[in-house]
Amino acid sequence: MAKKILIIDDDNDIIEALQLVLDSKGYDVQSTLTTKGALALVKSLAPDLIILDVMFPESSSEGFDLARELNRDPDGRKVPILMLSAVNARFNLGFSNKDRDENWLPVAEFMEKPVQPAKLLKRIEELLG
Repeated sequence: MAKKILIIDDDNDIIEALQLVLDSKGYDVQSTLTTKGALALVKSLAPDLIILDVMFPESSSEGFDLARELNRDPDGRKVPILMLSAVNARFNLGFSNKDRDENWLPVAEFMEKPVQPAKLLKRIEELLG
C-alpha cells in the first residue's frame, strides 16, 4: 500500500512540482493550500508524512504555529513533519535542523526551498522508514 503524504503549502506551483516528484515514486499525495482545517484533514486522511511550508498569507509563521498545533494533538503528533520553506531566503533568519525542538519547532526535518528532488526523496524515504 502506498504511503500517504499531505502537502500543506500556499503556492500551487510548489504543490504541483512536489506532486510530480512524489507521484513518480508511487506515493499517495494529497494537498491543501491553507492551514485552515489542517488538523481535521490530518485526522481524516491519516497521512504517513506531512510536508509543511512556514509562510502563509495569514502569517509569516503560520507553518510553525500549525506544527505546534499538530504536536499538541494525540493524532497529529504521530505524523512526522518535513518543514520545507524559503523562510531563510526571504528573511535570512537562519533556521535549520538545529532549531528543531519538541515544543518550539516540533518537526522531524527542516529543509530549504528550493530543494533538489533527489535530496528530498532520500530524506522522505528515511523519515518513512
